[in-house]
Amino acid sequence: MGAWALLLITASAAAVAAVPTNRIVGGQDTIVEFFPSIVQVDFLSVSDGRWSQNCGGTILAPRYVLTAAHCLEGFDFPGASHRRIRAGSTYRNQGGTVIQVRSFLHHPEYRQRSRWDADIALMQLQQPLAFNARIQPASINAQGSELPDNFMVMHAGWGDTSTGGSPSEVLQEVVLYTVNNAECARRYEYGITENMICAGILDVGGQDACRGDSGGPMYFTDILVGVVSWGRGCGMAEYPGVSTKLSAYTDWIVANAV
Repeated sequence: MGAWALLLITASAAAVAAVPTNRIVGGQDTIVEFFPSIVQVDFLSVSDGRWSQNCGGTILAPRYVLTAAHCLEGFDFPGASHRRIRAGSTYRNQGGTVIQVRSFLHHPEYRQRSRWDADIALMQLQQPLAFNARIQPASINAQGSELPDNFMVMHAGWGDTSTGGSPSEVLQEVVLYTVNNAECARRYEYGITENMICAGILDVGGQDACRGDSGGPMYFTDILVGVVSWGRGCGMAEYPGVSTKLSAYTDWIVANAV
Protein backbone atom coordinates (compact mmCIF):
# COMPACT_ATOMS: atom_id res chain seq x y z
CA MET A 1 0.00 0.00 0.00
CA GLY A 2 2.95 2.33 0.58
CA ALA A 3 3.93 2.36 -3.09
CA TRP A 4 0.39 3.25 -4.07
CA ALA A 5 0.29 6.13 -1.60
CA LEU A 6 3.49 7.54 -3.09
CA LEU A 7 2.10 7.25 -6.61
CA LEU A 8 -1.11 9.02 -5.65
CA ILE A 9 0.71 11.87 -3.92
CA THR A 10 2.91 12.36 -6.99
CA ALA A 11 -0.08 12.40 -9.31
CA SER A 12 -2.02 14.78 -7.10
CA ALA A 13 0.78 17.31 -6.88
CA ALA A 14 1.30 17.29 -10.63
CA ALA A 15 -2.40 17.71 -11.33
CA VAL A 16 -2.78 20.62 -8.93
CA ALA A 17 0.26 22.39 -10.35
CA ALA A 18 -0.93 21.98 -13.93
CA VAL A 19 -4.59 22.89 -13.35
CA PRO A 20 -4.70 26.03 -11.23
CA THR A 21 -8.23 27.18 -11.63
CA ASN A 22 -11.40 0.50 -30.53
CA ARG A 23 -6.51 3.13 -34.33
CA ILE A 24 -6.65 6.50 -33.36
CA VAL A 25 -8.37 8.66 -36.02
CA GLY A 26 -6.32 11.61 -37.31
CA GLY A 27 -3.27 10.66 -35.28
CA GLN A 28 0.35 9.99 -36.06
CA ASP A 29 2.86 7.20 -35.52
CA THR A 30 4.61 7.15 -32.17
CA ILE A 31 6.69 4.74 -30.08
CA VAL A 32 5.96 2.96 -26.83
CA GLU A 33 8.90 4.68 -25.12
CA PHE A 34 6.77 7.85 -25.15
CA PHE A 35 3.82 5.96 -23.59
CA PRO A 36 5.43 3.22 -21.47
CA SER A 37 2.30 2.68 -19.36
CA ILE A 38 0.12 1.63 -22.33
CA VAL A 39 -0.58 -2.04 -23.06
CA GLN A 40 -2.45 -3.99 -25.69
CA VAL A 41 -5.33 -6.10 -24.37
CA ASP A 42 -5.54 -9.27 -26.46
CA PHE A 43 -8.70 -11.34 -26.92
CA LEU A 44 -8.68 -15.11 -27.48
CA SER A 45 -11.23 -15.77 -30.23
CA VAL A 46 -13.85 -18.36 -29.28
CA SER A 47 -14.30 -19.19 -32.97
CA ASP A 48 -10.75 -19.76 -34.24
CA GLY A 49 -8.62 -19.87 -31.07
CA ARG A 50 -6.36 -17.00 -32.15
CA TRP A 51 -5.15 -14.13 -30.02
CA SER A 52 -5.46 -10.53 -31.29
CA GLN A 53 -5.39 -7.01 -29.83
CA ASN A 54 -8.89 -5.55 -29.44
CA CYS A 55 -8.62 -3.11 -26.51
CA GLY A 56 -6.05 -1.04 -24.68
CA GLY A 57 -5.08 -0.71 -21.05
CA THR A 58 -2.79 1.15 -18.68
CA ILE A 59 -0.25 -0.26 -16.22
CA LEU A 60 -0.91 0.70 -12.60
CA ALA A 61 1.43 -1.65 -10.75
CA PRO A 62 3.50 -4.76 -11.58
CA ARG A 63 0.42 -7.01 -11.42
CA TYR A 64 -2.40 -4.57 -12.24
CA VAL A 65 -3.70 -3.04 -15.47
CA LEU A 66 -6.64 -0.67 -15.87
CA THR A 67 -9.05 -1.01 -18.81
CA ALA A 68 -12.70 -0.47 -19.76
CA ALA A 69 -15.28 -2.78 -18.20
CA HIS A 70 -16.84 -3.42 -21.62
CA CYS A 71 -13.55 -5.00 -22.76
CA LEU A 72 -14.21 -7.76 -20.23
CA GLU A 73 -17.70 -8.93 -21.17
CA GLY A 74 -19.70 -10.34 -24.08
CA PHE A 75 -19.88 -13.56 -26.08
CA ASP A 76 -16.10 -13.64 -26.54
CA PHE A 77 -15.41 -13.38 -22.82
CA PRO A 78 -16.07 -16.67 -21.04
CA GLY A 79 -13.56 -15.59 -18.41
CA ALA A 80 -10.15 -14.16 -17.59
CA SER A 81 -8.39 -16.98 -19.48
CA HIS A 82 -9.54 -15.31 -22.71
CA ARG A 83 -7.61 -12.10 -22.03
CA ARG A 84 -3.90 -11.30 -21.92
CA ILE A 85 -1.82 -8.13 -22.14
CA ARG A 86 1.15 -7.16 -24.27
CA ALA A 87 3.39 -4.48 -22.76
CA GLY A 88 6.44 -2.68 -24.08
CA SER A 89 5.76 -2.94 -27.82
CA THR A 90 5.15 -0.23 -30.42
CA TYR A 91 3.71 -2.79 -32.84
CA ARG A 92 0.29 -4.43 -32.70
CA ASN A 93 0.37 -8.16 -31.97
CA GLN A 94 4.18 -8.26 -32.04
CA GLY A 95 7.04 -8.20 -29.55
CA GLY A 96 7.01 -6.91 -26.01
CA THR A 97 6.09 -8.83 -22.87
CA VAL A 98 2.94 -10.99 -22.96
CA ILE A 99 1.24 -12.01 -19.70
CA GLN A 100 -2.04 -13.81 -19.11
CA VAL A 101 -4.80 -12.18 -17.05
CA ARG A 102 -5.48 -14.02 -13.77
CA SER A 103 -8.63 -12.22 -12.64
CA PHE A 104 -10.62 -9.06 -13.20
CA LEU A 105 -12.88 -6.68 -11.31
CA HIS A 106 -15.59 -4.47 -12.80
CA HIS A 107 -16.52 -1.33 -10.90
CA PRO A 108 -19.67 -2.21 -8.90
CA GLU A 109 -21.60 0.73 -10.41
CA TYR A 110 -20.91 -0.26 -14.03
CA ARG A 111 -24.07 0.30 -16.14
CA GLN A 112 -26.20 1.30 -13.16
CA ARG A 113 -26.85 4.93 -14.14
CA SER A 114 -26.39 4.65 -17.89
CA ARG A 115 -25.10 2.12 -20.43
CA TRP A 116 -21.50 3.34 -20.16
CA ASP A 117 -21.32 4.83 -16.67
CA ALA A 118 -18.45 3.47 -14.52
CA ASP A 119 -16.98 1.76 -17.59
CA ILE A 120 -13.78 0.86 -15.79
CA ALA A 121 -12.18 -2.40 -14.64
CA LEU A 122 -9.02 -3.80 -13.11
CA MET A 123 -7.11 -6.81 -14.43
CA GLN A 124 -4.77 -8.77 -12.18
CA LEU A 125 -1.93 -10.44 -14.08
CA GLN A 126 -0.66 -13.96 -13.51
CA GLN A 127 2.92 -12.70 -13.31
CA PRO A 128 4.36 -9.28 -12.41
CA LEU A 129 5.67 -6.99 -15.11
CA ALA A 130 9.36 -6.12 -15.03
CA PHE A 131 9.68 -2.35 -15.42
CA ASN A 132 12.12 -0.84 -17.90
CA ALA A 133 12.23 2.05 -20.39
CA ARG A 134 9.27 0.61 -22.33
CA ILE A 135 7.19 -0.67 -19.40
CA GLN A 136 6.27 1.72 -16.59
CA PRO A 137 3.29 2.39 -14.29
CA ALA A 138 1.17 5.46 -14.92
CA SER A 139 0.70 8.33 -12.52
CA ILE A 140 -3.01 8.72 -11.85
CA ASN A 141 -5.25 11.71 -11.35
CA ALA A 142 -6.32 12.53 -7.78
CA GLN A 143 -9.85 11.68 -6.60
CA GLY A 144 -12.29 14.50 -7.35
CA SER A 145 -9.94 16.57 -9.50
CA GLU A 146 -11.41 18.23 -12.59
CA LEU A 147 -10.00 19.24 -15.96
CA PRO A 148 -11.04 22.62 -17.40
CA ASP A 149 -12.99 22.83 -20.65
CA ASN A 150 -10.93 23.12 -23.85
CA PHE A 151 -7.97 21.50 -22.11
CA MET A 152 -5.41 19.60 -24.19
CA VAL A 153 -5.34 15.83 -23.60
CA MET A 154 -3.97 12.90 -25.58
CA HIS A 155 -5.05 9.39 -26.58
CA ALA A 156 -2.75 6.59 -27.70
CA GLY A 157 -3.65 3.21 -29.16
CA TRP A 158 -3.79 0.74 -32.04
CA GLY A 159 -7.48 1.04 -32.92
CA ASP A 160 -9.20 1.68 -36.25
CA THR A 161 -8.07 4.65 -38.32
CA SER A 162 -11.64 5.48 -39.39
CA THR A 163 -15.20 4.40 -38.62
CA GLY A 164 -15.46 0.84 -39.92
CA GLY A 165 -11.79 0.89 -40.93
CA SER A 166 -8.82 -1.26 -39.98
CA PRO A 167 -6.57 -1.12 -36.92
CA SER A 168 -3.12 0.42 -37.01
CA GLU A 169 -0.13 -1.89 -36.86
CA VAL A 170 1.91 0.92 -35.24
CA LEU A 171 1.06 2.77 -32.02
CA GLN A 172 -0.75 6.06 -32.71
CA GLU A 173 -1.12 9.27 -30.70
CA VAL A 174 -3.61 12.10 -31.13
CA VAL A 175 -4.19 15.43 -29.37
CA LEU A 176 -7.75 16.39 -28.40
CA TYR A 177 -9.46 19.05 -26.29
CA THR A 178 -11.91 18.52 -23.47
CA VAL A 179 -15.52 19.49 -24.11
CA ASN A 180 -17.91 20.98 -21.56
CA ASN A 181 -19.87 18.13 -19.99
CA ALA A 182 -23.24 19.87 -20.32
CA GLU A 183 -22.59 20.62 -23.99
CA CYS A 184 -21.56 17.02 -24.56
CA ALA A 185 -24.74 15.82 -22.84
CA ARG A 186 -26.84 18.16 -25.00
CA ARG A 187 -25.36 16.74 -28.18
CA TYR A 188 -25.70 13.10 -27.21
CA GLU A 189 -29.12 13.66 -25.57
CA TYR A 190 -28.66 10.63 -23.30
CA GLY A 191 -26.01 8.59 -21.54
CA ILE A 192 -23.53 11.30 -20.49
CA THR A 193 -22.85 11.53 -16.74
CA GLU A 194 -20.50 13.57 -14.57
CA ASN A 195 -18.28 10.48 -14.40
CA MET A 196 -17.23 10.96 -18.03
CA ILE A 197 -14.84 13.21 -19.97
CA CYS A 198 -15.75 14.25 -23.51
CA ALA A 199 -12.94 15.27 -25.85
CA GLY A 200 -12.43 15.97 -29.53
CA ILE A 201 -12.09 18.83 -32.00
CA LEU A 202 -15.63 20.11 -31.58
CA ASP A 203 -17.48 21.06 -34.80
CA VAL A 204 -14.38 20.13 -36.81
CA GLY A 205 -13.80 16.45 -36.05
CA GLY A 206 -11.24 14.24 -37.71
CA GLN A 207 -9.35 13.32 -34.53
CA ASP A 208 -10.54 10.74 -32.02
CA ALA A 209 -10.13 7.31 -30.50
CA CYS A 210 -11.96 4.53 -32.35
CA ARG A 211 -12.84 0.83 -32.18
CA GLY A 212 -9.90 -1.07 -30.72
CA ASP A 213 -8.80 1.89 -28.58
CA SER A 214 -11.39 1.12 -25.86
CA GLY A 215 -9.88 0.75 -22.42
CA GLY A 216 -6.79 2.69 -23.44
CA PRO A 217 -5.45 5.82 -21.79
CA MET A 218 -6.37 9.48 -21.93
CA TYR A 219 -3.38 11.46 -20.69
CA PHE A 220 -2.72 15.00 -19.58
CA THR A 221 1.05 15.21 -20.06
CA ASP A 222 2.10 11.92 -18.40
CA ILE A 223 -0.81 11.72 -15.96
CA LEU A 224 -3.62 9.24 -16.63
CA VAL A 225 -6.92 11.16 -16.50
CA GLY A 226 -9.32 8.93 -18.46
CA VAL A 227 -10.11 5.51 -19.95
CA VAL A 228 -11.42 5.35 -23.54
CA SER A 229 -15.06 4.26 -23.37
CA TRP A 230 -17.51 5.09 -26.17
CA GLY A 231 -18.76 7.54 -28.77
CA ARG A 232 -20.90 7.96 -31.87
CA GLY A 233 -18.73 7.02 -34.82
CA CYS A 234 -15.10 8.14 -34.75
CA GLY A 235 -13.87 11.68 -35.28
CA MET A 236 -17.32 13.12 -36.00
CA ALA A 237 -17.57 16.91 -35.84
CA GLU A 238 -20.81 16.93 -33.83
CA TYR A 239 -19.97 14.20 -31.33
CA PRO A 240 -16.80 14.14 -29.21
CA GLY A 241 -15.41 10.86 -27.95
CA VAL A 242 -16.26 9.86 -24.39
CA SER A 243 -13.87 8.49 -21.76
CA THR A 244 -14.42 7.36 -18.19
CA LYS A 245 -13.23 10.11 -15.84
CA LEU A 246 -10.46 8.55 -13.78
CA SER A 247 -10.77 11.01 -10.88
CA ALA A 248 -14.27 9.68 -10.15
CA TYR A 249 -12.74 6.28 -9.36
CA THR A 250 -9.23 6.92 -8.02
CA ASP A 251 -10.11 5.82 -4.48
CA TRP A 252 -11.64 2.58 -5.80
CA ILE A 253 -8.55 1.91 -7.92
CA VAL A 254 -6.15 2.45 -5.02
CA ALA A 255 -8.27 0.30 -2.69
CA ASN A 256 -8.37 -2.64 -5.11
CA ALA A 257 -5.11 -2.61 -7.07
CA VAL A 258 -2.92 -3.83 -4.21
